[in-house]
Amino acid sequence: MQPAKKAITAAQKAYEEIKRRISDGTLAEGAPIRQDEIAGVIGVSKIPVREALTRLESEGLVVLTPNAGATVATLTVSDYIEMLDMRLALECRALELAVPNMASSDIAKARQLLTAYDQAMTQADWSDLNMSFHACLYAPANRPRLVAMIRSVQDHMGRMLRLRVSGAAGHTRSHNEHIQILDACEQRDTAKAVTLLRKHIEQTQREVQGSFRHSIRAEFAESTPS
Repeated sequence: MQPAKKAITAAQKAYEEIKRRISDGTLAEGAPIRQDEIAGVIGVSKIPVREALTRLESEGLVVLTPNAGATVATLTVSDYIEMLDMRLALECRALELAVPNMASSDIAKARQLLTAYDQAMTQADWSDLNMSFHACLYAPANRPRLVAMIRSVQDHMGRMLRLRVSGAAGHTRSHNEHIQILDACEQRDTAKAVTLLRKHIEQTQREVQGSFRHSIRAEFAESTPS
């Protein structure tokens, strides 16, 4: 007899719906969150929606302003860099645990994802396949809580933010570094794989900082009268 599935509360439904919209870019940074609309879409009252928004505020995804409502949090370059620091700590540990447990099927699946990544034509596909590749590397660690924390950081960044990071990192460089990391995993050289992953994320940090600097200069140039 199959165990009964745990019922999803109204607040949880609201939480998942709002978080999905933030993560996939439906709700952009700074966008207002219409509580009535969310409640209507998922068929709940506004009370569980408010509970969900409070939870999302505690996670840094939402800003609640008295008498003004809720908006999606806007992240700064410092936020990006801090989240990449978290990636460094969490993902390097996950890979360290995963490499000794990797089977040939894990390597084969990761190579399939790299082939798809190499052939992908859009930045959105690069971003999604990049996430899938990294998740494939960490799955053999057999640490579901650790993997969940990594996914939480990625969700916090959101799809639009991941696109920006993916664009800053560059398709060709990322692909070549992914191949090197996977080759080290296949050789069961844990230390080399972790070192390469660390350099991979650190380089992304530098390029994200550079991307922001160039964006600020471009915005300044556009706003300056000629």
